[in-house]
Amino acid sequence: MGEKVHSYSHANFSEMPFHKDSPFGFIFLDLGISSAHFDYFSRGFSFRYDEELDMRMDASKGKSAADVLAKLPEDALVKIFFDYGEEKFARRIARQIVETRKENPITKTPELVKICEKNYPPKYKAKGHAQKHPATRVFQALRIYVNRELEHLEKAVEFFPHELCVGGRFAVITFHSLEDRLVKRAFRSLSQIAQVDPHAKSNFIQGNFREVYSGGITPSVEEIKQNPRARSARLRVLERIR
Repeated sequence: MGEKVHSYSHANFSEMPFHKDSPFGFIFLDLGISSAHFDYFSRGFSFRYDEELDMRMDASKGKSAADVLAKLPEDALVKIFFDYGEEKFARRIARQIVETRKENPITKTPELVKICEKNYPPKYKAKGHAQKHPATRVFQALRIYVNRELEHLEKAVEFFPHELCVGGRFAVITFHSLEDRLVKRAFRSLSQIAQVDPHAKSNFIQGNFREVYSGGITPSVEEIKQNPRARSARLRVLERIR
């Protein structure tokens, strides 16, 4: 009796959909992609299926991956593949995309996969770059760009900690290095404030927050066996101490 009942909100977490209900004792962000997006939504998230290259989480707004491949210049595509996918062969792949679209638009997943495979050197084709399929990093990069994932995450980790009550915790589970580095830097900047006193014993002083687990928590070997998609996960937790 008397407890608040909260409804779901169709919004990105960077839009602060529950700001009016703060402060919170616990906030959790799971940055993983739902299996349903890969397996059932037919939006081209995975190179394993023959689907339209959409990749939008919310198909009601924004530009699709096919739009991006059709309109952006080569240099912009290179930046997307390198910045968001850390793709070593970004230039080769982007150049091939630009050449291919002069003849036919790239609208289906197999078309993009073929371009990625064609532009990987022979020595990488057996296992793929860093033991990944040649299309893995390009597909990741397009999905991140289309959905502005890092922009939304950057906003969220900036304001969510301040929505906590004292003793409250903010937990974020990431699934690739780009997300994890962003969260790590944000948590570090809140827990360790640069010291301006040149005579101080330390270069930093304790902020209003502390990192609960140094380095975060990663899945065990047994968990990875049971759920292979968890292999790259890392959980970081920040606590408000004052």
